Amino acid sequence: MKSLQFVLFGLNVAFWVIGSAMLGIGIWLAVDADTYEAIGVATGAAMNDWVWTAAVYTLIGVGALLFVVGFFGCIGAARADRNTLFLWMYLVSIGLIIVLEIVVIVLTAIYWTAIDAELAVTMYKDVRIKYVNESSPDETSSSWNNMQENWKCCGSYNYTDYFGSNYDNYTVDQIKVPYTCCENQVDLTQRLECQKGNEDYIHLKGCYDAFVEKVNCNAAVVIGVTSAFVALHIAGLVIACVLLFMKRRKERNASSGIN
Repeated sequence: MKSLQFVLFGLNVAFWVIGSAMLGIGIWLAVDADTYEAIGVATGAAMNDWVWTAAVYTLIGVGALLFVVGFFGCIGAARADRNTLFLWMYLVSIGLIIVLEIVVIVLTAIYWTAIDAELAVTMYKDVRIKYVNESSPDETSSSWNNMQENWKCCGSYNYTDYFGSNYDNYTVDQIKVPYTCCENQVDLTQRLECQKGNEDYIHLKGCYDAFVEKVNCNAAVVIGVTSAFVALHIAGLVIACVLLFMKRRKERNASSGIN
């Protein structure tokens, strides 16, 4: 029983530390407005306010939940041979987390097509309406400029997304796309041809397709980490059940006079 207590205690120390880190980072991101732009520029992510808010508060929620569960688990493991109250609280909490994880995985699988389509439309609207120009300091323009340069892409679906956009309407004649879409920004002749819409000098891939490629490339890592996380939670649940069973059997044997 002692060995299982040590294993459960160590497992939940890890949960507690991870939860504390996630909670702290989430709160920091929520209160530091400047971080929004910094992360957008650094990652080349065309983030919208609702995406950012959802991500930050999800991080806070998950971090808080892991913090509480880790606390219950540590106390429950340490006192499993004397008082099982915290162990029961841990068992209920970890069971709810596993159910929530399964629900999230199932809902993501069911609604992924809708999420995928919404992302593409949102990126398209950003290009058509919100993007200003290559030197604009606003979050949307900075993120798109960085993304187009780093990912070698242009527009949401392709470079024609800029045709008739606010950028197209407010630039000088013949300039159709920003130079961050150009394969060669140094050669001014090639850059000008690119900005006029000459396909020979433009990144032809859309940034939505570039994003999907990056997601697919990292899908195995995400699935592996998620699976490991769920497996650790299930392991914690099983160990807690075994400890409760052993405690109950010990009490039953004691009451019947069996050593």
